Amino acid sequence: MIFYSKFYIPRLKRSFFIAKNENGVCYIDLGDNEKRFLKKLDEYIGDEAVNKTAELGYEIAQIKDYFAGKRRNFDMKIYLKGSSYRLAVWQALAQTGYCETVSYSELAKRAGNKNAFRAAATSCAVNPVPIIIPCHRVIAKDGSIGGFGGGIEMKKIMLQIERENA
Repeated sequence: MIFYSKFYIPRLKRSFFIAKNENGVCYIDLGDNEKRFLKKLDEYIGDEAVNKTAELGYEIAQIKDYFAGKRRNFDMKIYLKGSSYRLAVWQALAQTGYCETVSYSELAKRAGNKNAFRAAATSCAVNPVPIIIPCHRVIAKDGSIGGFGGGIEMKKIMLQIERENA
């Protein structure tokens, strides 16, 4: 069984969906379309999903604290499902420090294959728990902002929050 909830981030003026199963947070969708979220969640986990905000209060509070500049690290269990290389990339991302940025090639190196920077970029693009696994901290090698599933503006705001609270 998966519990999910929609929550609102005032600084971004937008809502997101979060889901967790018995193993931890398993999915965060940076959009606010419930049908699309449930379809993606089903494709990723394939279990019954129930809207139950009370089950996610602890996790939502931490994410809201992050966006308010009151939290630098997350203290919650997560559940990831993917290939061994994707898991290595997500682990390397999780170890990327607050206010630290890395290039896709550096991330690939940290994940164990310095030549797999395209695969590292794809792993970022399909990161099931953005914000918690900080794919917003990955930038292009030339220093440009690069892409982000929540959009460039959201990525800029997240990096700005981290600079302001470092």
